[in-house]
Amino acid sequence: MPTDSIPVGDGWNLVGALSTPIITSMIHSAPPGMITSQFFSYKGSYVASDTIEPGKGYWVKVNGNGTLILSSAGNANVSAASRIRIVASSELPPSPPDGDASLPATQVPHQFALDQNYPNPFNPSTLIHYQLPVASHVTMKIYNILGQEVRTLVNDVQNAGYLSVTFDASGLPSGMYFYRLQAIATSEATAAFSDVKKLLLIK
Repeated sequence: MPTDSIPVGDGWNLVGALSTPIITSMIHSAPPGMITSQFFSYKGSYVASDTIEPGKGYWVKVNGNGTLILSSAGNANVSAASRIRIVASSELPPSPPDGDASLPATQVPHQFALDQNYPNPFNPSTLIHYQLPVASHVTMKIYNILGQEVRTLVNDVQNAGYLSVTFDASGLPSGMYFYRLQAIATSEATAAFSDVKKLLLIK
């Protein structure tokens, strides 16, 4: 099964893909557990991606020197501790040749939405995508089946766009959890959104 080792340095790196799509949360590293940003492709603007497609380049920021290991074998023989830890932030990769990395109007979603996490079931981390049509104060919280809050993933004002956050459930027991997104527009008091979805942690 194809495997590729990509040397990376502290900061932003441009990486490629294998002959098959690779889920970013399944990438592992040497040393194990390197912390990275989301992976960004460029389509007139930077777009975060949870899958690396063949024949495309992706920007990723890492927290030190090491090696990213991509394998089409997926996570069959990869321990959870050796996988990279993707931490979402508002920082974007270096400016493209046109000097503008901002999202054009065509890249701004038309409505609020909360996607199902992926992968699901998961262990120990999973990616949650959501979208904001306007700048909003966003909270994303995780609850157990008793309705008790166990984690706050987001509590901040965020610009309009296609966004994502990683939920690392290390230290939590296996079971069903719920994630709730609440968004209140900063400029339009009547624009608000709330949604809840299930996720399953299996260790």
